[in-house]
Amino acid sequence: MNDSLFLLVITTGLLDSFNPCAIAILLIFMALMLTFEKSRRLIIILGATYIAAVYFTYLIIGLGMLRAVHFFSIPQIFTQIIGWILIAWGLWSLKDYFFPKLPFRLSISLKGRQIIASYADKFTVPATAMMGFLVAIFGFPCTGGIYLATLALLSVKETYFEGILYLLLYNLMFVVPLIIIFALTANRFVAEKLINLNEKNALWLRLIIGLITLAMGLVLVLYLAR
Repeated sequence: MNDSLFLLVITTGLLDSFNPCAIAILLIFMALMLTFEKSRRLIIILGATYIAAVYFTYLIIGLGMLRAVHFFSIPQIFTQIIGWILIAWGLWSLKDYFFPKLPFRLSISLKGRQIIASYADKFTVPATAMMGFLVAIFGFPCTGGIYLATLALLSVKETYFEGILYLLLYNLMFVVPLIIIFALTANRFVAEKLINLNEKNALWLRLIIGLITLAMGLVLVLYLAR
């Protein structure tokens, strides 16, 4: 593995992991299970199911896009397109921070939240897996720009099969905070505190993610496309 790319994938995976959408759903789901006094065994099983579903859904998205780029042999064109998309994505995230009341925010839509909520109170493995899948799909606008930037770099620097190893690592980093939060929220009081903390800092996270996404887009357009 390329050491610099290895460190970059770890870093971007961790940056992407501060996904307010996926974190918020997990916190609310944990609080809900504790409120209904579900057994510790069931909480562990369902929490692990949610995290695994988010991991594999995000991984499959990345593998599909990486495969398409290599199949059509368009890494340079893909890099240019993604660069401009990221610039627009970053600017849109800044809009969400400075003008939060304007429509079309980069977050899970009301309809998406309603669909996800319909699975939250079933407390079964299939329902929780579906919830994790939907969170990864509907929550992609939250921080997906960082993922796209990483995919663009991998398409230029590595072969498809080498890219798979990096994506496995990236998505492991992506779910690390979810694993830590899951471990911490076995207590209802802690879960409620973390929910409030996440809500208070959600806008700040959007600002930081927006700036990072904008910067990565500029790097792809101005430097890697040469």
